[in-house]
Amino acid sequence: MPNNQSFGTFPYTIQSGDTFFKLAQQYNTTANDLALANPGVDSNNLTLGQNISLPMTNPAAIADIKGGPLRPQISGVVRFFNAPGGTWVCAEINGLPPYQPPTNGNPVGPHGFHIHEFGTCEVGDPEDPFQAAGGHWDPTNQPHGNHAGDFPVLFSNDGYAKMCFFTNKFTPSEAIGHSVIIHRNPDDYRTQPAGDSGRRLACGVITEA
Repeated sequence: MPNNQSFGTFPYTIQSGDTFFKLAQQYNTTANDLALANPGVDSNNLTLGQNISLPMTNPAAIADIKGGPLRPQISGVVRFFNAPGGTWVCAEINGLPPYQPPTNGNPVGPHGFHIHEFGTCEVGDPEDPFQAAGGHWDPTNQPHGNHAGDFPVLFSNDGYAKMCFFTNKFTPSEAIGHSVIIHRNPDDYRTQPAGDSGRRLACGVITEA
């Protein structure tokens, strides 16, 4: 059901046969939400090549994020929306640790943020949790920095982070059954195979919304 909460819009160019009803079904929104996102657009007179905005209102997949033993304060959600050519990802996280500059090692934050291979948040070793989630999700055998599961880092704003971004490396349905991991340290996007992001602070399994 529509939740009337918008997570941004995505540009779309009208193609042959498109209607608001068809687009609403394809991108998991409603014709009413489409109309609200496109004031002045006549839904009964769409033209080929016309540019409109697709509202991101109802995710196709979701991961509820919970902190592990190294940072139990973390909670939040990552939503995955169907978008033309890929996925619109929106994360909202609370309870992140405050930034700490490097002393003898990496800084604490901004936080590495990835999809990992296996859909489990089993803690295992409390000093090195969530290892059962495996490595980064990499269905096309890419080097780190170009994994399907490589995301932008999360910046803590007094513990809070919120961001949305687009990726063309997977659809929401393809992400279902994997897990989202938040790390202690920033991802350097160079070190193989995981960007030297440090220990795993929080985890959430991606499920159908």
